[in-house]
Amino acid sequence: MICVIIKGKGTVHLFPYVITSLFCWYVIISAMQIKIKKIVYPGKSLSQIEGKIIFTDEGLPGESVEVEPVKEKNNFIEGKTVNIISPSAHRIKPRCSHYKICAPYQYMDYDTQIKIKQAQLKEDFFAHQLKTDLPGLIFRPAPNIWNYRNKISFNIMWENNIPYLAYNLPDSPTQFEKIEECFLVPGRINLLLKHMLGLIKDANMEFINKVVIKESSDKKNILLTLYGDQRKELKDFSDSCEKLTTHFPISGIIYICKNQNTSLTLSGNYFIKEFIGKTQFLIGAESFFQTNIEMLKILLEDMTKSILLDKNKIIADLYCGVGTFGILLAKKVSKVIGVESSKENISFLKKNIELNNITNFHIRKGDCRKLIESVLKTSPDVLIFNPPRKGLDKTICDHILMKPPRAIAYISCNPATLTRDLKILLSVYKLKKIFAYDFFPQTPHMETLVILEK
Repeated sequence: MICVIIKGKGTVHLFPYVITSLFCWYVIISAMQIKIKKIVYPGKSLSQIEGKIIFTDEGLPGESVEVEPVKEKNNFIEGKTVNIISPSAHRIKPRCSHYKICAPYQYMDYDTQIKIKQAQLKEDFFAHQLKTDLPGLIFRPAPNIWNYRNKISFNIMWENNIPYLAYNLPDSPTQFEKIEECFLVPGRINLLLKHMLGLIKDANMEFINKVVIKESSDKKNILLTLYGDQRKELKDFSDSCEKLTTHFPISGIIYICKNQNTSLTLSGNYFIKEFIGKTQFLIGAESFFQTNIEMLKILLEDMTKSILLDKNKIIADLYCGVGTFGILLAKKVSKVIGVESSKENISFLKKNIELNNITNFHIRKGDCRKLIESVLKTSPDVLIFNPPRKGLDKTICDHILMKPPRAIAYISCNPATLTRDLKILLSVYKLKKIFAYDFFPQTPHMETLVILEK
């Protein structure tokens, strides 16, 4: 049967035509009206017509919206919402004009954001993927839902010799949208970015194509990193950069040439200093560190209370970065083994160990997949994982099953890869606790901490 969808005034008409096929194909004539059923991770609004799933980029549950089809697959249609016909009581006005690119939950109130994220974890991942109930999901809302990011990254696009901040359009590495300001970062960061654009315009530095700003949570340090595709003489620009330091607490300005894999410190230091309580961290221009410090503190408190540490315990901190978790927990245990592969992270990890007078932190340099077997031979009591979005490699999970430590604390930024890995680990472990953290208000993203016990 073939179904032709034709939009009339506020209605959708389905006209079936019988053909010799087992499938139902849809010919999209124009925009269509649908009713949103739910929002699925990572932020797509879902509807259904005659068994055909429709995903669109905006729409709250219960809303009727007009959708313009963009792409059609065998069993679903991807669309773009062009009109809200019956708005939900939970719909609010977005603050950023570019919200669909960077923070697509801005159109709903904060309570609704939390409820949607909770439902996604419970239903879409744990119930559907793991076929298990959650042992009391604890969801931690954010203390600040605006101006919370301590790091922001923008492309720089040039038009008629004028630079603009820009984001890539979704699923397009070559198309951009100009950005005036972003409400996920503090106001003075937006002001600093405007000053910076003026400087690179005056210096005619069209080879600069990206900027990253990091700010410490105490607002006393800002690290500005510029990226380009040429190695240029930057002395004049370096002198201009000093103007920024008179108006902003800039600890360093860096230029990184990606083509040649080189970096140049134009002003100040190559790092920013951050404090978690009394523990200090130096964070390099390209080092990873959490972008929401207040939420990180909450996560650390939950982890510490959940894994029952004492002076007889050994921790293995895999993907340890600059040492965030291992250093903060080192004084509670007899030994920390930290595994890290990035040269820059290792360099700052060593500095942070020394800065905080940590004497029981042992660094293993290399890939976690290659080192997991030797780490497990040291008989750690607790494994801490904070992997990138791709999650753990199956090799790591298989080695753990052969020699399982007492407990695992798994921090994840991707529920899909988390549940994939748990499918393997739960053959030996049980879920003791699960926490979710809204590190990224106004966006579909969340962090999850799972505590596993053997």
